[in-house]
Amino acid sequence: MKTLFTLLFMVVATVSQAQSVIISGVVSDENNLPLPAATVIVKGTTNGTSTDFDGNYKIKANTGDILVFSYVGYATKEITIGTELTISLSLIPDNSLDEVAVTALGIERKPSEVSSLSSKVSGVAITYDKDIEHKSLSKSEYKSDYQHQTNHSQLTAGEINDLKKWNEWLDILKQEQFNNLKTKWGFGLTQKLEVFVTDDNQNPVTNILLKLYNQDLKIVMSAKTDINGKAVLFKDLYETIENECYTIQLIHNGNVVGKRLNNDESKVYFKTKQNAISNAVDVMFTIDATGSMADEINYLKAELSDIINRVDESVEEKRLALNFYRDFGDAYVTKPFNFSANISEMQKHLKKQNASGGGDYEEAVEEALKVSMQQDWNENAKAKLLFLLLDAPPHFNQKNVALIKKQINLAQQKGIKIIPIVSSDANKDVEFLMRFFSVSTNGTYVFLTDDSGIGNKHMKATTKDFKVEKLNDLIVRLIKEYTIS
Repeated sequence: MKTLFTLLFMVVATVSQAQSVIISGVVSDENNLPLPAATVIVKGTTNGTSTDFDGNYKIKANTGDILVFSYVGYATKEITIGTELTISLSLIPDNSLDEVAVTALGIERKPSEVSSLSSKVSGVAITYDKDIEHKSLSKSEYKSDYQHQTNHSQLTAGEINDLKKWNEWLDILKQEQFNNLKTKWGFGLTQKLEVFVTDDNQNPVTNILLKLYNQDLKIVMSAKTDINGKAVLFKDLYETIENECYTIQLIHNGNVVGKRLNNDESKVYFKTKQNAISNAVDVMFTIDATGSMADEINYLKAELSDIINRVDESVEEKRLALNFYRDFGDAYVTKPFNFSANISEMQKHLKKQNASGGGDYEEAVEEALKVSMQQDWNENAKAKLLFLLLDAPPHFNQKNVALIKKQINLAQQKGIKIIPIVSSDANKDVEFLMRFFSVSTNGTYVFLTDDSGIGNKHMKATTKDFKVEKLNDLIVRLIKEYTIS
């Protein structure tokens, strides 16, 4: 009996030690001034967060876990979680930084590495200042100084438009890894059908609804024409079927025009009356705000704020929406800000967000897509763009697979192009899934690169070649490409 009691006591003690708790506190410097954007990570995991402008943080962990506190220019400190739920500390300057070049707030590279990098990346200017040091400022001055240092035009990225590099896409899908992922998520995307809609004067007609039916008259896919009067549909959106007969319908002002397709037909042409021209554009940024994004979230915010300011002035009516998401069990699952023409107000919402929560690799991507589709998209907008910033896939199960496909179908029906922007620490599952999102909605795939020196390791994209660009320039280019004919 005594032995049994002892064993039970040990089990209870072990469970107690592994109890999940919320740890919060303040990270400051040697002068007790707050350190904004300091990184707090549970050692050995991807569960992390960053401090806000006042140095405050909050993170979910287990008793016995080790919290790692770090900030550029300061020595890293580790603290084991015990019974105290408030852990505040000061970091001490790291004198070894005399031999390190600082390329941006929070970024360290040796001068030789920065020099080498600048010579390799065409069109990207990367500078460093070995004399940057932490300043002793008042709290208000410190916030201003921090915001000044986290400038735009620092993150670098590449783009892969699989619709334009179609043969390469087909070759990639033959690779075992991608073919397995294709089967896992239940996608097809090999049988492309290009549809062109013009008026009697050969001018492209925008925002025309198209529907593709199989031989059983079940809808396979919907799409809307873009500013070039073009839409791409797929006979095998979710599965590969050989020797099917297909019918495509054009629906405009209550009229329906149908065409029966030949088995080998890959291009279809329609003529219809011109739509009333709308110059409206809807742009949404749906952003993963979990702790794993802490290494890049402040830079992304700076880039997005710049992008918002630079949307082409020729767009008479532009609206912006934001949708932040984390995971189930976090402080929130989604935090949407619906479409608004008040751009400055949306920028204020953007600046207030930080990265926290998560804990496992997968996040609530499917819920983020669902909420994104529920926002007030302008049905008559000439372009509807959803930029999805993330570094992790959704939790894989058949329920989520079905939910994701439903949101993809809604995006197709509404004419929303999904343009993923994949951040650091993503894997090939994320890459394939995001490329499916972009291909199936006539969008394109964007990914951050290591060339900026910012953040954790970025995955090498599966492609033969791509151009390295500054992220903000790339996104502004895409917005213009999809909105200016």
